[in-house]
Amino acid sequence: MDILITNIGQIVTPIGRALDETARSYALEVSRDTHLLVRDGRIVKGIPQRNSKQVETIDAHGGVIIPGLIDPFWVLPHMPGWLIGKADPMLCGLDLAEWTRRLLQRALRSGVTSVELKCAHDSGLEGLAVVGYLTQQQQPRIIGSLMASLPEEGKQRNQLVSSLIGEVIPEVRQRRMATFCDVGWGSHSGSLTEANAVLRAALGAGLRPKLHVESTTPVEDVAALAISLGAAAVGCTSPLAIHLATSLANSHVLPVYLPGIREENEPKRINVQPLLSQGLPIALGSGTGWDGCQSRSMWSVLASAIDRMGMTLAEAITACSLNNARALEIAHETGSIEEGKRADLVLLDLHDYREIEAAPDNPPVSLVMVNGAIAHLS
Repeated sequence: MDILITNIGQIVTPIGRALDETARSYALEVSRDTHLLVRDGRIVKGIPQRNSKQVETIDAHGGVIIPGLIDPFWVLPHMPGWLIGKADPMLCGLDLAEWTRRLLQRALRSGVTSVELKCAHDSGLEGLAVVGYLTQQQQPRIIGSLMASLPEEGKQRNQLVSSLIGEVIPEVRQRRMATFCDVGWGSHSGSLTEANAVLRAALGAGLRPKLHVESTTPVEDVAALAISLGAAAVGCTSPLAIHLATSLANSHVLPVYLPGIREENEPKRINVQPLLSQGLPIALGSGTGWDGCQSRSMWSVLASAIDRMGMTLAEAITACSLNNARALEIAHETGSIEEGKRADLVLLDLHDYREIEAAPDNPPVSLVMVNGAIAHLS
């Protein structure tokens, strides 16, 4: 069935296929007073054939359509203590999978259409099984990731590395629980070698490598390892030096920043202006479930990027959609509104996309579409 969205005030999208994948651009393409046709879950040009009965029409009422927001850093939560053992019949029997699904639905309602769901190694195979289960749901789209933080203590670290390589990664491969393996470590000199061993084992099992920077990690080591492994992305809590960011960009590795990170209980200001002035690409994640990160949604990340990172609206929209898709290696499928890509769309109850800056806390989302299917309608 075709879906025809009519009476669209603006379609706003980063420029994706119009540029080379390595192009460093934050330009937006804005189409006014137009329509959009979706067929078999994908965006197509033109209008339905005359007299076609297999057409569903959606009136956008002059609203704004942007690509679905993508979250490349969302950590599987633990069950909150206040919920465990509740006698309330509405909460009784609520397990981790259902609790996480509810949180993901909240993200969906704020315009998120794809999420990388990371499972920390200390959640065990049970946590990975939850991630594997949730990847089967289509709204929002879930991309699973095994996440490991190597501890400083030698014996404990060695045991974890052995377990990851000998038990966890083979099980993840066999049960197809994840797409990525994301590793971080502290300042211990031997950790770089062990992180390399874990990620190469993951590569051998068909998982794509990612890395994240922890508070004491030598950033140069992370960048060098990411480049040597052809990693998809590096999670960062502080701006990279321009020479490191340039090296990553030249190797198609995206730095993912977390605007919700806090220092001494205050929001941390992450100045990415030097990187943006050089046209260097960055991605933005919510850090939901990550210690010290308090972003409520990707919509709040979008607002923080403008308010506390000094990004323009075009830079923030591009980072939260197309660049985040690149960080998850799905930019050929989603992240921008272009012919042939999946119809992951958000309809905003706005007359002009620039009004987004005036709605930092209340996402004006009227409709969310994932794979051409309506996932949320307000």
